[in-house]
Amino acid sequence: MLNPQETLKQDAQEVIDKRLPISHKERLSISVDSNAQELTINGLNYEEQEIVKEILRKEYGYHGLR
Repeated sequence: MLNPQETLKQDAQEVIDKRLPISHKERLSISVDSNAQELTINGLNYEEQEIVKEILRKEYGYHGLR
């Protein structure tokens, strides 16, 4: 069973793969803090990161995500 950080990473990767029309997905780096409340995606601009976070909040139930 995956811990909350790994689950959030996988969900974020799924959103990126399925929803973002970018060509450099393989160069992205996803990091999650120890309590799985803060997500950082290196390689995306601020707006792209916020889109991913909003999808995770609305469709995956990560309500406290920053």
